[in-house]
Amino acid sequence: MKDESLFTSVVYRNLDSKIKIVGLEALDLIVILLIASVMNLIFGQTPLALYFVFLLPAFLGALLYFGKRNKPDNFLVHFLKYYLEEGLIEANSQNCELNLQRKIYDPISK
Repeated sequence: MKDESLFTSVVYRNLDSKIKIVGLEALDLIVILLIASVMNLIFGQTPLALYFVFLLPAFLGALLYFGKRNKPDNFLVHFLKYYLEEGLIEANSQNCELNLQRKIYDPISK
């Protein structure tokens, strides 16, 4: 008789879940907090502190929360990469370069 416990086990944690804090990805939240801290350094002692230190990051957070709804993971990173990089973007550029260097009779080494 086979021992079924070797083939199945109970997993209590979901390792594939996205890390979200207050509905935002961790990178988005870090960017918002970084903007808030820089605005605090610049406008912290002025009458405009309320607008630039608190309201601007809150507006950006709400914009990201509602704007990134139903978008894939790391949407902003890929969006910025697409618009900031020039030239042709290939789906698998590393293998394309390797295929150009490899001769037909060479075995594929992994």
